Amino acid sequence: DGGVVREKKKKFPGIICGEKMAAEGTLSFSVASVVKDVLEHGNRSKDSDLESRKAELTASRRYEAARWLRKMVGVVAAKDLPAEPSEEEFRLGLRSGIILCNVLNKVQPGAVPKVVESPCDAALIPDGAALSVFQYFENVRNFLIAGQELRLPTFEASDLEQRGKSTRVVNCVLALKSYNEWKLAGGNGVWKFGGNTKPATTSLGKPFVRKNSEPFMNSFQKTSSMNENLSNGHPPDIDPNTMGGAGSLSMLVHTILIDKKPEEVPLLVESLLGKVVEEFEQRLASQYEVMKTTSTDITASNFNKPLSEPISGDKKMEEKNIKMMKKDDCFLKSITNDELKDQSLKLQMILNKQQRDIQVLKHTIDATTADMQHMQTKFHEEFNNLGMNIHGLAHAASGYHRVLEENRKLYNQVQDLKGSIRVYCRVRPFLSERSSYVSTVEHIEDGNITIGTPSKYGKGCKSFTFNKVFGQSVTQAEVFSDMQPLIRSVLDGYNVCIFAYGQTGSGKTYTMVGPKDLTEENQGVNYRALGDLFVLAERRKDTFRYDVAVQMIEIYNEQVRDLLVIDGSNKRLEIRNSSQTGLNVPDASLMPVSSTSDVIDLMNLGQRNRAVGATALNDRSSRSHSCLTVHVQGKDLTSGTILRGCMHLVDLAGSERVNKSEVTGDRLKEAQHINKSLSALGDVIASLAQKNTHVPYRNSKLTQLLQDSLGGQAKTLMFVHISPELDALAETLSTLKFAERVATVELGAAQVNKDTADVKQLKEQVILFLVTSTYWSR
Repeated sequence: DGGVVREKKKKFPGIICGEKMAAEGTLSFSVASVVKDVLEHGNRSKDSDLESRKAELTASRRYEAARWLRKMVGVVAAKDLPAEPSEEEFRLGLRSGIILCNVLNKVQPGAVPKVVESPCDAALIPDGAALSVFQYFENVRNFLIAGQELRLPTFEASDLEQRGKSTRVVNCVLALKSYNEWKLAGGNGVWKFGGNTKPATTSLGKPFVRKNSEPFMNSFQKTSSMNENLSNGHPPDIDPNTMGGAGSLSMLVHTILIDKKPEEVPLLVESLLGKVVEEFEQRLASQYEVMKTTSTDITASNFNKPLSEPISGDKKMEEKNIKMMKKDDCFLKSITNDELKDQSLKLQMILNKQQRDIQVLKHTIDATTADMQHMQTKFHEEFNNLGMNIHGLAHAASGYHRVLEENRKLYNQVQDLKGSIRVYCRVRPFLSERSSYVSTVEHIEDGNITIGTPSKYGKGCKSFTFNKVFGQSVTQAEVFSDMQPLIRSVLDGYNVCIFAYGQTGSGKTYTMVGPKDLTEENQGVNYRALGDLFVLAERRKDTFRYDVAVQMIEIYNEQVRDLLVIDGSNKRLEIRNSSQTGLNVPDASLMPVSSTSDVIDLMNLGQRNRAVGATALNDRSSRSHSCLTVHVQGKDLTSGTILRGCMHLVDLAGSERVNKSEVTGDRLKEAQHINKSLSALGDVIASLAQKNTHVPYRNSKLTQLLQDSLGGQAKTLMFVHISPELDALAETLSTLKFAERVATVELGAAQVNKDTADVKQLKEQVILFLVTSTYWSR
């Protein structure tokens, strides 16, 4: 039709001219003769061309497979597989099966349960050398089994060895790529691999297209029309000799194609057709040059002849051709004008539709913008209202906390007036070597702690209330800051007692002293208390002069031992309450100190002398009760008043169940004495809580030592410690119940130990009188 004619004339004027010349019988050759010459004379090179094309196709497919594998596993994991590998590099890169299994697991997760990694680079294994048994029989075998389940083209494990067929491996990889793309596209329908598909790129990376494909199609259409004329009984105006070679041409094509494989036929036909088109165009160009030269010579020779001479046959043929070309041009111009009008009309309709769509979009955008502005305004209003509500809540919360703090201070003042024993509770963090991390502590808030209990102990939760509860994340500095006012009252002439209570391994020694590797951050109450006393004494140096001395003793198997001895002597000490000097153990070493460094040296000495041992519950278990006693005497430089304060910092040995601690021998004897002394302490607390007239202080050395503190002459604080583990729940509940009883004890208001100047002078006169009377009586 007109469109085909116009396109052919634009792109291939030589073919159009050749077709017209062939139809008019002016060509010196035919298409069939060109095909026959190419088939006969090009037979020698077709095999080599075919082989080169096959090699290019094979390499291109191999490159495509390698690039996809590298993309799937990453460049680092595919370091042994180049992007454009040779056949040998391709086999070596995939021999271990690691890349194949990892890619398959990415496409189909879990297809290969276990991938055996290579102990060294696969590229370093010599070609043909045996891989490890696991790699060869695990990775490759598992990949092939998983590939069969996905219905992928398979290959043999030997294809990855020397002289193997890598084409089957490439075909399997490309099939896996096709399956991955099918899955990413949604997995609609049933996946089916199409076999040997032609790659999208050649080995040079350029798009593959047929050369001169349209001239071949035009020639094919013309040949088809000629065959139709023959079948209808209308032979064309061509040389009969040309048709005489049709049978031989068919035989020649049959001979060439009969020994070829089906997949080689398209490449061979494509190569031959390209050569036919090239040969045909070359012959057309040659004949056109010959005709042009001949026409010029005829025109030059006719210029000298008279005008009356008749026109030659060639001249008539040329005029005929010119008329036909003019006729075609007129026909094409008419067709072109009509098509241009139609196209212009269509474009105008499309333009109008696009303008209407643009108007609709503008209206939609305006409406959306208005809605967004309205929503934004509404959001700002709601956000401002929310901010005001939050501000009100924050103000109310701050007021609540302020009132709560004031109530706590008032409560402490009431407790001081009553002389009640303050009780603090601290929860030890989980130990790293313990396997169980199920905590029995469910909630901590202010002074309340809630313990979750299983059915064995009465299913549900039990709550306990104390003056202060510290969680697992509290630091040593935070613990000390809450008891600092109590410790500082020693400088004002009060007696203070702080003792740590709890089961073994619950962190008592850590709170009072600190860990084994002591630093400034993890120092315990003992170090911080003495350091704070020195700081406060330095601030008051213009009005008071303070003298500080320390004693450090332990009660081991109901025997009192001095921990500050240097010569190693272990003499037995007696506890005697002395109101004159404030010394409970007067025979123990009393060491004056003037700085924090002096305290650290003495306490290190005491810790080295203290009895410790390992049990099944604690590898650094305290096997005795230790007591650090700080004696402070201050003198008012203005009035001469003497203030005496005494502070006991007691680290009790932990209560323990013998069946859990698994102690024997000396450790068993120590545990019995520890439990007996703690039981005596419980009896004293119970008597005080019931306000009995008789309190059994003398049942234990421990209660004798704490008699001044528990008997109403001191400010007392008990620091109870618990473990969060589930297997320590029984001891935790027992400890918390004992602490609750201690909190109910009222000792009475503490009194200041103060001697005025008059009292001091009177005491000196009484002592002088007693000395004089004794002298004269002798």
